[in-house]
Amino acid sequence: MKIFLSWSGNKSKLIAESLREWLEQVIQSTEPWISTSIEKGKKWSKEISDKLEESKVGIICLTRENLNAPWILFEAGAISKSSDSYVCTFLTDISSPTEITGPLSSFQHTKFQKEELLKLLRTINSRIKESKGGKSLNEKSLEDVFEIFYPKLETRITEILEVTPEQVAENNIRSDRELLEEIVESQRSLKERINDLWTNKDIDSIVDHYVSNYVNSKGLGSEYDIVDEPHLSDFSEKLGKNPLIRKLFANSNDFKDFVKEKYLDLPF
Repeated sequence: MKIFLSWSGNKSKLIAESLREWLEQVIQSTEPWISTSIEKGKKWSKEISDKLEESKVGIICLTRENLNAPWILFEAGAISKSSDSYVCTFLTDISSPTEITGPLSSFQHTKFQKEELLKLLRTINSRIKESKGGKSLNEKSLEDVFEIFYPKLETRITEILEVTPEQVAENNIRSDRELLEEIVESQRSLKERINDLWTNKDIDSIVDHYVSNYVNSKGLGSEYDIVDEPHLSDFSEKLGKNPLIRKLFANSNDFKDFVKEKYLDLPF
């Protein structure tokens, strides 16, 4: 059974790779997949699109540095659109699920704790059992193999979380911005389908996030001040260059009109 591991940022990538290796060892009938598995020469558009559609389980590797990363939100939304898929977040340096807001808050959360990871494995194992031709483990075997391999995962992730951002950067891992820029160039087929993957509520949450950041940076009174000029034009021009916004809206004018209509009504 295919499992899609979503990541964004340096620590998240290392955690996703460790989780992939661990899952293959614990339940050998799983096929964990991460975007770094793409062979050189293959097109990102087809490969990622295919994996998103084929995966029955999605695990979003969340850290403090990627809580609002656009690519994390996109992949989570894409996987969850399938009626028979299971999506959860894997929280490592996030102490409580209450810290998660927006679209990701609606998913099941798995904390970096032994009992939580065992629950996640049980869920994956039950999905395998329900799938055609899947070879799941009985409960006793699952618990036994978990006890054997969990210490290895615990040690590896603890080491990753203790590494400083400067040390991680030395590994020459692509940044979230670099990843998005590559996606913009290579995922043309996904651009035509993106609006089918997002609900209006998802889009509202993303726009609210960017508006809030802009309002705070400009020292405006409230989000409703965004419709005043020159703020509306300035905001629309800057965000119109954002890869995710370019995917969600046909052009910058459409985005500008959306923001204006959304915040035009006074809050009283």
